[in-house]
Amino acid sequence: MKLNLILFFFSTIITLSWAQSPDLSKYNEEIKKVEDTVKYFEVEKINDQFYMLIGGGGNVGIFVSDKNVIMVDNKYEIIEEVLMSSLREISSNPIKYIINTHYHHDHSDGNRAFGKMGIPIISHENAKARMQKVTELYGGIYDFIDGFVQDQYPTEALPIITYSSKLTLSEGSEDIEMYNFGSGHTDGDSIIYFKNANIMHTGDAFVRYGYPYVDLNNGGSIKGIIEMLGSIASLADDQTVIMPGHGNLSSKQDVLDLRNSLMNLYQKTVLGLEKGLSYQEIADSVDETLAADPMMPEAELTKLNYIKSIELELKK
Repeated sequence: MKLNLILFFFSTIITLSWAQSPDLSKYNEEIKKVEDTVKYFEVEKINDQFYMLIGGGGNVGIFVSDKNVIMVDNKYEIIEEVLMSSLREISSNPIKYIINTHYHHDHSDGNRAFGKMGIPIISHENAKARMQKVTELYGGIYDFIDGFVQDQYPTEALPIITYSSKLTLSEGSEDIEMYNFGSGHTDGDSIIYFKNANIMHTGDAFVRYGYPYVDLNNGGSIKGIIEMLGSIASLADDQTVIMPGHGNLSSKQDVLDLRNSLMNLYQKTVLGLEKGLSYQEIADSVDETLAADPMMPEAELTKLNYIKSIELELKK
C-alpha cells in the first residue's frame, strides 16, 4: 500500500512537471530568426521630437523631450542592442518610460532587457495580467500562429504602472494620453495619443498588413476591434499622424477604411451564416479582399479564416 502511494506521488509529480513545461518551440524559432536577421532598424523621422523604428517586430514610437525619451513598445530582448543603437542615433537622452501597447512578444519582449535596467514600464492592467502567465495565442486567423506559446515574463520585466480606462502623463510640454477602449486585438490594448503633437501610436489595434490579427484566446474580439477602430478615428482628426503596430505611417482615413472593410465582412458573415451559406459563399459575397503584406499568408485564405473566426466568436 505504501509503495503504491509513493509510486502514485512520483507519477503525479512527473505528470505535473510535463504539464507545467510550456512548448516554447515556435517562440524560440522566432527569437532565433530575429537574432539572425535583424541587424538594424529603419528610422523614420516624423518631426524633431518624434520617430518610428521599423523592422524586427512591431513599430516602436520614440518621443524625445528636452531631457528624456519616452519609448512606445520595444520589440525583442535579443535585439536590445540594435534598438539602443538606433535610439542613440536619434538622442542621447535617458529613457524615462517604456509604454507597452499590449502584451504580445513582438511588441514587449524587450521588457526582459529594459526591465533589468530599472526603466519603468507602463501598460494596461490586462496586458500585465497576460504577461504574468503562460499564454497560447489564437491561430485561427493566421494558422502559422497555431501552437504559438508565449512564456510568462519575469518580475523585473512586468509593468510597474498600470491603468484601467485612461491614464495621462506629462513630459516636458507634451501630454501623453493612454486609452483602453475594451476588447480588440487583445483585452489589454493601449492607444497612445501625444495630444499636443497630434501623433498617435495604436499598437496592433490598427495595422497595415491586410486583415488584422485578433487574439481570440486572450480577450480579443473581431467585433471589438471594429468598434476600437471607430474609437481611434473619433480620437483623431484629419491632421493626426498615426503610427500603426505594423506598416507605414497612416491617417484617420486609413483607420476608417479598415473599419469599414471589416464591418462589411462582419455584417455579410452574420447574414450569410443566418442563410446557411458556406464559408466560400460568404467570402464570394464580399467583393473586397484586403491585400496582404507579401510576408503574410495569401489574402483569400485569410479572408476565409476570418469568416470562420467570426462564426467562432458569435458562438461564444
